[in-house]
Amino acid sequence: MKKSAVETGGIYTAKVSGNLTRVRITRTSPYGGWYGINLATGREVYIRSAQRLRHRVTHPEAQPIACQETI
Repeated sequence: MKKSAVETGGIYTAKVSGNLTRVRITRTSPYGGWYGINLATGREVYIRSAQRLRHRVTHPEAQPIACQETI
């Protein structure tokens, strides 16, 4: 993904700690990159580059396949 395509408030699929998860971008960092909220855990994450972002989520209410719980 390109840096110019990232918007504050958007929800993106991002690689966080080796896993793909949904992240809502909350603000830009004065040092470059963005701060966001991991929607799976509720924790704040720092995204240094747009390479960690895969694509924008168009339907945030839909459940991703990777997030299904196993019993």
